Amino acid sequence: MKKLSALLLVFVIALACMSAGCVTSPEESGDGMITITDSSGRVVIVPDDPQRIAVSGSGSSRYFAYLNVTDRMIAIDYQDSNFLASIGESRPYMIANPTIKELPVLGTAKGVVDAERLLSADPDVLFMAGYSDTVIQSANEIQEKTGIPVVLFYSGDYVTNGDKVAQSLRMIGKILHAEPRAEAVIKYFDDTRADLESRTAGVSDADKPIVYVGGISYSGAHGIDGTDPTYYPFTVLHAKNAASGVNTATSTGYAAVSKEQILAWDPAIIFVDLNTMSAAGGGGISELQNDPSYQELTAVRTGEVYAVNPHTSMGTNHETSMANAYYIGTILYPGRFADIDPAAKADEIYTFIDGAPVYEQLKANMNGLSYQRLAQ
Repeated sequence: MKKLSALLLVFVIALACMSAGCVTSPEESGDGMITITDSSGRVVIVPDDPQRIAVSGSGSSRYFAYLNVTDRMIAIDYQDSNFLASIGESRPYMIANPTIKELPVLGTAKGVVDAERLLSADPDVLFMAGYSDTVIQSANEIQEKTGIPVVLFYSGDYVTNGDKVAQSLRMIGKILHAEPRAEAVIKYFDDTRADLESRTAGVSDADKPIVYVGGISYSGAHGIDGTDPTYYPFTVLHAKNAASGVNTATSTGYAAVSKEQILAWDPAIIFVDLNTMSAAGGGGISELQNDPSYQELTAVRTGEVYAVNPHTSMGTNHETSMANAYYIGTILYPGRFADIDPAAKADEIYTFIDGAPVYEQLKANMNGLSYQRLAQ
């Protein structure tokens, strides 16, 4: 098999190429192949500019939508398929690229790749999201069993690991000859962050209210206790995140806190991630409206509770993080964001990153609550 014989060319390359994402020139590998070091440090020989790609892992379609190469995708992860189709779809890249869900599925659960299904799809390369020891072992086994090159990439949090996000985009862009688009996306991320940070630079701590975000998803929907110590909007807006001191070991930044802790923080303003509506009993919105303890919170008593769109669904949707930041900016610092229409800004972001203005559809999927003050 041509793919299997190509794998025999894998060798230990120069130390200069041992940093994640390093790509040698096609001439060094020969026969239309290039040598890359993926996000886990694995050295892999892949076809130069492959036209048939398969993806696996949580949110594994995301970066390929960002890079405008979904037309090359021929097989997907179970979580991106119609088997999990939902009228409450919150991933903007999936709303913008609905045909992704119609592609053949590689397995019967998240991150599962059936060798026979993969061979039947016959991709030039398989991209897998993740780089844990378990994922690395799986990638090696799949590659050995099928002869299809497997490339691992990082798809997690942007606040604490922005360099890894950029590295993954550059690596994928190099392999797929989409380097200009990869650089454009990275620049857009950087420019957006710079704009948000500059708008709130110089705000004194005395003028910053204590804020909290709840209802954030991680391996399912959660109530108001689900938060994020490194929440992108709060970070770039220099906001006083009540949960900033909480430890988190998750890939998206999620952390769970107790009711007692939320009551002790007593935030002046609360933002609720709308994925919480899928949690038991209506999630965080219902808790704030019906729990007598939460009714005593300053934010609830003063009506300072607002809805934001979900930024974690099958991993982190960076474009929604950016859109949420502009909306939150209009609430925390209205004078500094007077020029921002949150819906229009969201569509500007979604159009550039995902290829379509999907805000209104996303809002409809969220029962029309996006960027609204929540009644108590």
